[in-house]
Amino acid sequence: MKKLSVLLVAMAVAVSASAGVNLKANRAIKSNKIMPKTEMTKSTVKVNDLKANTQLRATIADPEGEAKTYLRAGGSVYVSGGYITYGEQSKRIDMVYGENGKVYMKNLLFGSGDRFGDNWVEGQLNEDGTIITVEMGQSIYWSDEYQADVVLCWGSTIVEGTTLSMIPDDRVTEVEFAVDGETITMLGDMAAPDPESGHEYYQYEATGLTCIWTDDDSWGGHLDYNSVFTETEAPVAPTIITEIPEGCVVNTYYRNSACIYNSIFGIGEQATDGKLIVAFDEANGEVYIQNPAWWHDSYNSWVKGTYDAETGIITIPAGQYLTYSEAYEYGIVLGWGSTYTYIDTDENGEEGYYLGYEIDERTTEIQFMIDGDKIYLLGCEGDMNAEFPESYNATGLMTYYNDDLSMTALEFTNPGEAIGQMVNLVPAVPANPSADEWYDCGDETGFSRFYFTMPTTDVDGNMLDPEYLSYSVFVDNGNGPEIFHFTGADYTYDLAAEDDITEVTYDLYSNAVDFKNYFVYMYRTNAEGYEPLFTKNIGIQVYYTVEGEKNASDIVWLYDNNVNVDELNAGKTVANVRYFNVAGQEMAQPEGIAIKVITYTDGSKSAVKVVK
Repeated sequence: MKKLSVLLVAMAVAVSASAGVNLKANRAIKSNKIMPKTEMTKSTVKVNDLKANTQLRATIADPEGEAKTYLRAGGSVYVSGGYITYGEQSKRIDMVYGENGKVYMKNLLFGSGDRFGDNWVEGQLNEDGTIITVEMGQSIYWSDEYQADVVLCWGSTIVEGTTLSMIPDDRVTEVEFAVDGETITMLGDMAAPDPESGHEYYQYEATGLTCIWTDDDSWGGHLDYNSVFTETEAPVAPTIITEIPEGCVVNTYYRNSACIYNSIFGIGEQATDGKLIVAFDEANGEVYIQNPAWWHDSYNSWVKGTYDAETGIITIPAGQYLTYSEAYEYGIVLGWGSTYTYIDTDENGEEGYYLGYEIDERTTEIQFMIDGDKIYLLGCEGDMNAEFPESYNATGLMTYYNDDLSMTALEFTNPGEAIGQMVNLVPAVPANPSADEWYDCGDETGFSRFYFTMPTTDVDGNMLDPEYLSYSVFVDNGNGPEIFHFTGADYTYDLAAEDDITEVTYDLYSNAVDFKNYFVYMYRTNAEGYEPLFTKNIGIQVYYTVEGEKNASDIVWLYDNNVNVDELNAGKTVANVRYFNVAGQEMAQPEGIAIKVITYTDGSKSAVKVVK
């Protein structure tokens, strides 16, 4: 089953806290064990063959008619993000009553909107207005990748051992909903989980409305039973700021903070990267910050506050939304809080560390401060360099869901340290990179690679925006440097097979190069059909391009251990010797780990790592 693979045993543990929390498949939970997860055996989801009454790509957009909103209730079993969940339905469903008794239902299956996006299906209201009939086989999602629909059907989830199966019932060609005033109830021969069934995972077994993929009849991962919709007032969505006024003065900072995150995939901590953008609306005395929380930088929304030019302090009211789902009535809120660790035992009696948190509702304002080319997040506590578990104990900018106040992440800095430094968005010469080490797989099948560290500053020590960086790889077989060609067929999915590039940009996705993680993969030296790259000298050169002006670093070289550097350079006259730290900054004398670069009078160079 290519689209859905689940860990039933793992999720039986994960959902043990409470059904209400775990219904949120893409959500954080209020406490989670900070221990390596036990490796479980994967179980595949399988279904029987079904010839669905498929209406390929039969999507409905913005139906016209009288719009109504209903709260939904009932039971659900579904899979999202690789996790199986069961419990009560929640959130609303939108319906439109059109002409000639047509009724349109949005996100008829609970949770499907999270995976398949907002979708409508069509129903027919009978003459006396008491029954809505919905035909099975209607498409709720079309996948270009799989060239297949996800369509409605009726079926049952069944557990055999630790394998969850969904068995569709192709005898059911339509499902009816009874209309009684402001209440709509799904009809049919439904079965709910039976605690008397005698097996451990009974709660995952149910019969009701579900969905399947049309190309291989595999389960679409959603099944609802005992659904009841009750009419209610449509909620008012909070304002999300996606645009700022024209004429703002914009400063861009590169992040330097720590993040503790709590997601369905586990708890973790890591240093941040990426940009924090501050826009000053001087005409109105307001300030906007884009991506104030690093963990949610993909939303690219703004929060608004005020700026005191005398003190450099930016004040952002807490409670502003970074994102919001109108269909499911929850969003991510910016606030303030603390995380802490504690020791507890799991259901197997094993002791381990857990993460807890507290939202500080007394803090109604979040303050940043600008000082020169740095920006600070005021009031942080914690030590990002501490050993585990102390590194998880911190106070800072917290993001959480508004409906159940479950934390998603907390961002902080060590007291007195900047959260970001302004990046140089004007043409500049980048500092030299450092080629740190290399790995050669030798005669084994696989990859050889070398590692390098990109510069973070220009030659004057000003921060660089990494998105303006690019690099080239050079090889030298004794006849002077030659630029290396990355072909689409061998090195990157972003290019057509026949394409050929010599410069790698920051946003290039590749199976051969990984700019953001600062390493380059090269195919093994002895593989048939490939030129033995690692029998040559290898170097990299970094470029910084702003407003069409490109400046370059020196070429920094790294040598294969199989190459006798002394032999290659025998008889050459040394022109100069320079030392660089791992950040690419030149030093008068080597200190700690340094790169020694020797330039010869013929223009060639050699580089070796030295430790002092």
